[in-house]
Amino acid sequence: MESVPALRRPLDVAPLGQDYSMIASLPKNSTALASQAEEAGADAVVLNIDGDEGSSPSYYGSYDLHDAYINDVISTVSVPCGISVGGGKQLNEEYWERIMSSGFSFVEMYAHQMPLFVLSDQRVKKIGAVAPGYTLDQVRQLSQVPEIEAVEAAAVPPQGRGAAFTLLDYTTIGVIAGASSKPVLLRTQKRMTRTDLVRVMAKGIRGLVVDPCILSGADEAYKGELAALAPRRAQSEGI
Repeated sequence: MESVPALRRPLDVAPLGQDYSMIASLPKNSTALASQAEEAGADAVVLNIDGDEGSSPSYYGSYDLHDAYINDVISTVSVPCGISVGGGKQLNEEYWERIMSSGFSFVEMYAHQMPLFVLSDQRVKKIGAVAPGYTLDQVRQLSQVPEIEAVEAAAVPPQGRGAAFTLLDYTTIGVIAGASSKPVLLRTQKRMTRTDLVRVMAKGIRGLVVDPCILSGADEAYKGELAALAPRRAQSEGI
């Protein structure tokens, strides 16, 4: 079995003007779903712990409850694996070290939930997510933090998640992309058509983090639903 450092595979966000990156935020910490995501064209997968308001019920467990499933995923797939840590449990340094006993390549957290000891950890790359209510200046300052690899636009409030993508969503993405000096990833918290994706990528968005809230929830449909959002599908459609 590979060592933990060897499992920390590099996360590379697609350069501007090239195919966008697709990161699959798994509905469950499942090897079967992670393998489906890789087969569908995902460039990375995200495992989830300590979910809070608006999260899938599958996300509410702590790392200590999910560690066996998480390590199975990391040792099975060949793409980088990240961890999304929600606000459902206090994240202290001791707990963080338990999390880091797994071979994560990157951590994804809302900026208001990320402790500075996580920001300073050189073992993993950091994606700072923007929540509803962040100001433009906060987005700009977040993107200027040297340790932040990318900014994730995840600004849809819980009551709006899973609905259709709207003009307001489109303009909000444009504002966030314009304010950020780092690559911006869009968390797909709204259902998006191919036309929506074309328009969003034209705003300079560098990748998608596919949130399960826009999918059917059926395990057997997961691969196909992800493949429909993958950049290889989009190449013939003008993105």
